[in-house]
Amino acid sequence: ILVLASLVTIGCDKKSTEEAPAVIVTEVVEGIVLCGDCGQVKGSETCCAEGAEVCEKCSLHHEAPGCCNTEKGTGITLCASCGQIKGAETCCAEGAEVCADCGWHKGSPACCKIDKPAADGSETKADDDSEVDADAA
Repeated sequence: ILVLASLVTIGCDKKSTEEAPAVIVTEVVEGIVLCGDCGQVKGSETCCAEGAEVCEKCSLHHEAPGCCNTEKGTGITLCASCGQIKGAETCCAEGAEVCADCGWHKGSPACCKIDKPAADGSETKADDDSEVDADAA
């Protein structure tokens, strides 16, 4: 699965989400792969970053997209359309509320943590122009 992402630092403190930009996904072929060791987008700058705050409940990076959504050591793939865990009952569920701030399904693992690419493939919140191949890590 190939994920190309432009990356910036992700804040793990919900209180500072306005100050800390999210990961910007620019192209998604089959889904957004999260690292099983830390819960961040695989291959991103924040993936397995030293010194990251660890969640007491799940042992992944606190407030990472995978935080409390999977067990440590088990990577997951998020749906590129809705931001939910790909294939889960909530994935692309009809009538699901869409977050006005980020465009993903409200409350999904990607919600306000990963910037959703626009329908034309452009970035929705272009905070950084660098691209990283998420499979490179």
